Amino acid sequence: MGHLEIKRGPFTVIRTVIAILNIAAGAGAFIVSLDSDKIIVKIASVFIVFFGIYLLSNGFGLERCWFRTGNNSLIIKWINRMTPIQIHDSRIFKISLERTRVMICRKEDKPLKLDINFLEKEQKTEIYNFLIEYAKQKNLVLEKLSGTMI
Repeated sequence: MGHLEIKRGPFTVIRTVIAILNIAAGAGAFIVSLDSDKIIVKIASVFIVFFGIYLLSNGFGLERCWFRTGNNSLIIKWINRMTPIQIHDSRIFKISLERTRVMICRKEDKPLKLDINFLEKEQKTEIYNFLIEYAKQKNLVLEKLSGTMI
């Protein structure tokens, strides 16, 4: 129950191929531009290589999603967030499971809304099961709205 990582499987191969093509095209463009005096071509090729590395590294880790239980807290790293969010158990008012998002209502703070619309059915079920188990262990209020795929 300690850790759940969401893998983004179907597009991994396509993304890797596009990343390798970008790196190769950027390196080739840079080599060809060595004879040219135009700096814009050199800069563009460096950016193409940089974009390929970004795609290959899964957004430098920004696009990773995971849930982890900490010392009396829930730690969430969601897509496009720089740092993980740590929520102490006593600060969680309720956990709401919806079809397109998960909402963690916090006391004296805005609710944390996690969009799960881009995930596949199995991944959504893993998240639901993780949060259901977490709510049972910590005696938290759990709200399952109709339409959840459990």
